[in-house]
Amino acid sequence: MKENIVHKPEASERPIYRVMVVDDNEASAKTLLWTMELLGHNAKMAHDGPSAIELAKTFEPHIVLLDIGLPGMDGYETCLQLRSIPALKNSLFVAQTGWGQKEHRERSKAAGFDHHLIKPIEMQVLQDILINSPKLNHSMISG
Repeated sequence: MKENIVHKPEASERPIYRVMVVDDNEASAKTLLWTMELLGHNAKMAHDGPSAIELAKTFEPHIVLLDIGLPGMDGYETCLQLRSIPALKNSLFVAQTGWGQKEHRERSKAAGFDHHLIKPIEMQVLQDILINSPKLNHSMISG
């Protein structure tokens, strides 16, 4: 069994991002939110598309971790609408879902996601995305 170990870099070597977690499963959302906070990021959560859109307008996240299988407005539509907010133009969008077939990956790319991760998310994979993403300004420090 592969361990899900989170490497927490020294405070001086990591940027602090605003991270928005969107998942209708409250336990999953809280776990991911706490993990982002443990890594030193400022994180907030929403549990549906409309709430995520409202939160994003004031929070202006650098990173959006968005479940595709949301009830009502799904993650694809939520991503499309979030992408239309000017302040999120350069934000990193990561799909987090149980859906990993080719058609789901193609739909997530078409909706504007930068990455498509299958639940349960391996924290090292997510950290690698955050560290290596050309979309993120790694000198940015924000609360």
